[in-house]
Amino acid sequence: MSDTTRSTQPASKRSLTYRLFATREGRYLLLTAVMGAIVGYLVGINTAYMEMSSVKLLLQQSRSENQKMKSDMAGENARAAAMEGTIAKLRSDLEDLVPAENTYNIKSNQSLIVADGRLTVGVVGPPAAEGVTLNINGKRQTLAPGDAINVPVGTANCRVGLQSFDMFRALVTASCGTR
Repeated sequence: MSDTTRSTQPASKRSLTYRLFATREGRYLLLTAVMGAIVGYLVGINTAYMEMSSVKLLLQQSRSENQKMKSDMAGENARAAAMEGTIAKLRSDLEDLVPAENTYNIKSNQSLIVADGRLTVGVVGPPAAEGVTLNINGKRQTLAPGDAINVPVGTANCRVGLQSFDMFRALVTASCGTR
């Protein structure tokens, strides 16, 4: 057998692929297809790498924005807590200025008309260590914090109590009801 002999099959029985790649144009076509596949693969990898880089950059930006928002939120929470403290202090100051219904701040040597005009209550002199002397409708009474007395006024029965006191004021409650 010589090297010049090719296949023993006739040319019509060979496969279409063999006949295609046996020609010069067929080999160029195969080479072009392989090169196209390699270039497409490399372009795909490069595109994926670029996409991953942009995703990593966006992730890093979102993390930094998240940290900034967390610090802003912590600052807002601190400001809200400070405002709540300020509001509580303002409410306390307002209650000192305008106490609850039937509750009155009376300073030393001051008198107020209370209980719908039925009683005149005043603090006589400076408070003592154990209590305060109150003038209730012209009668002096000494009360300690938590004490209350009943005062009859016409057809009404009034109640006067001392909640607390300090050197400058007494916190007094006064209310009247029918007998």
